Amino acid sequence: METAIRQGKIPFYASDTFPYGLSRSGYFSIGESEELIKYGDTLYGLHNGLLSPENAEEAMFVAELNSDETATLDAVKLWKKFLLAITKSNSFYSLSPSKKAAF
Repeated sequence: METAIRQGKIPFYASDTFPYGLSRSGYFSIGESEELIKYGDTLYGLHNGLLSPENAEEAMFVAELNSDETATLDAVKLWKKFLLAITKSNSFYSLSPSKKAAF
């Protein structure tokens, strides 16, 4: 991903949500997981308002992230995919009945 967004100060692993790593989660490709590790700390800070944008692309990231329209920046698409992955329910539904049927 060619971007002017600054790299994070620390690697972003999101180990609380993905204990086996971003690349093993099944949600992201290897390239996407590498980009999240590299830029995720900055994207997280921009998303939560902990960091202020330092260049035009970072300002565009914040604007597109808060917009309901289709994203044009790859960083916004990746971050929205990450947000969807962490909010997705991990419910498991079994096909077996919960009670034994009385015959």
